[in-house]
Formats: sequence, C-alpha cells, structure tokens
Amino acid sequence: MNFVYDKKVAAKFRRLKEWDFYQICFDDYVLQLTMGHVSYCAQLSANLFNIKTGERRSFSKLLLNARKLKRKMGDNPEKSNMLQWFDHKVKMQFEVTPRYRRLTLSEIKRNDIRTEIDVTLTNAAFNKEKTVIAIPYEKPKFWYLNYKENCFVANGYCRIDDKEVEITNGNAVLDWGRGVWPRKHCWVWGNGSTVVDGKHFGFNVGWGFGDTSNATENMFFYDNKAYKLSNVHEEKTGDGFRYFDDENKFVFEVTPIFDNFTETKAPFVHNTCHQVFGLWEGAVTLPDGTTLKVPPFVAFCEHANNKW
Repeated sequence: MNFVYDKKVAAKFRRLKEWDFYQICFDDYVLQLTMGHVSYCAQLSANLFNIKTGERRSFSKLLLNARKLKRKMGDNPEKSNMLQWFDHKVKMQFEVTPRYRRLTLSEIKRNDIRTEIDVTLTNAAFNKEKTVIAIPYEKPKFWYLNYKENCFVANGYCRIDDKEVEITNGNAVLDWGRGVWPRKHCWVWGNGSTVVDGKHFGFNVGWGFGDTSNATENMFFYDNKAYKLSNVHEEKTGDGFRYFDDENKFVFEVTPIFDNFTETKAPFVHNTCHQVFGLWEGAVTLPDGTTLKVPPFVAFCEHANNKW
C-alpha cells in the first residue's frame, strides 16, 4: 500500500464512500462482514448463507449519522488499526495487527445474545502481495482507491439467531475501498481463494469501476506472489461461464451454484447485485511457462448496478 489516503478528502455531499468488507468461504457457507458509510449514513452488517440450500441469517444496523463511524475508518489497510462501533445493543470490531486480523460482533436483543461472531484471519505474511489500485473516472474529481487481500485463513465461530456454525480453515478476502463515486455506475468483480499443491492460490478480476484503460485489477496469486493479467473477459457457456484473459494465462470454467442476489433501497440509494457463486476449475500460466492446474473450488463473480 504505497498510496497515501487523506481522510480529509474533499467531496460533494453523498459522493464519498468508504468500507471494510470481509468475506469468508467455508464448507457450504459464506460469511460476509461489513463496516462502511456512504457519506450521510453508515451500516454495520453480517450475512451468513448456505450456497447449496439458500438458507440465510443476517444482522444489519443502519446509522443515520455517519460521522462517528467515518472518523474511525482507517487510512491504510496494512497498518495496525481498530475499527469499532459500540452502543448499548451492538459491539462490532475489526482489529488489524501485523500477525492476524480479528473480526468480532455481538448483538444483544431482549437481554439475549442474538448475534455472536468471533473470527481470526491468519496468513498475513509481510511479503504477501495484494491488489492495490487507484482508478480515475472520465469525470474529474471522481476516483476509487481499492485494496484487496486474498488467501487469508479463517477460523472461528458464528451464531446469528438460531444458526450456529464453526469456521475451520476457511478462505477469506478483504475488500478495502475508499473513493469519490459518481451517482450511477455498474461493475463486475470476481474473487476466490483455495490451496493448490500445498500453496495458497487466489485471483481477483474486475472492471467497470472507472477508467481502467491504463491499468486493471486483474491478477492471480500463488504462494503469496501476485501475477498481473491483461483484460479479462466473461463468456456465457450453456448453463455456466468461462473467464479468460487476452493471453490465455488465466482460463476458468465455472459451474454456478447460488446467486446471492441483493437489493438495497433507501433515500438516494437503489443498488442491485447478482453475486454468483460457483465451482471454478481451470489453469493459470506462470511467468516461466509452467501451467498450474487448479482443481474445482468455490469462488464468485458479481454484477452490480448502483445508484447511490
């Protein structure tokens, strides 16, 4: 993270967006944890869903005054930091240290604990490479600074309402976003992590976030090293999809399992997202010409249409 993010960034009302988003895949489940704001309001959320049955449990708290959380949002995802929210019902905390990250959430309702989450992420190696990119828009004064870190190993516990699950050796990603956004835009984002031949493998692809004519965020990771890709394309193939780059260094066939469709309607906001989870199977080519075959693993690609 060589960029310096100035928390006093100038932006028109409602244009500044900041979030810390973690997603953990384990067994047949996905757990998503978010703390963020859209300038005038903020949200804390946790979503647990089963990609085979569609069973879902969720927690959400809307903060109509975003200033308190906004002041606590970190300016560097690699630095030790404590992003937290406390009130008489909810305690949510993202703790960042050089060796691990700890994500916790407690919600008390009618003197009973309704939500309790405690997850620790490891594999925070100093030499681990990530996706870091600052993307401009065609219109001046709009931009997006994004940091994504793949290949975390997640262990812990999650309970929401009557659903309890243990998290053992899950695969996790951090999506850290700061930016001044236009009112309307669409994006595509795909991401996933697994282990291949005893080493961590992951990928990140995406477009639509702004003007990526000079640089994209497409890359794959192997053994904590990042390998840049050219433009990545999505192709419908019968009931599935195919993803490939211009040089065929990244080629995957995808069998869809579950569409985690979400829609958010609020004052000034109407966001929809089809986040399709599936089994990704394919191969990547390393710089020395070696082909690394990647057995089927769960990953996703989403199409988001935002008015916010």
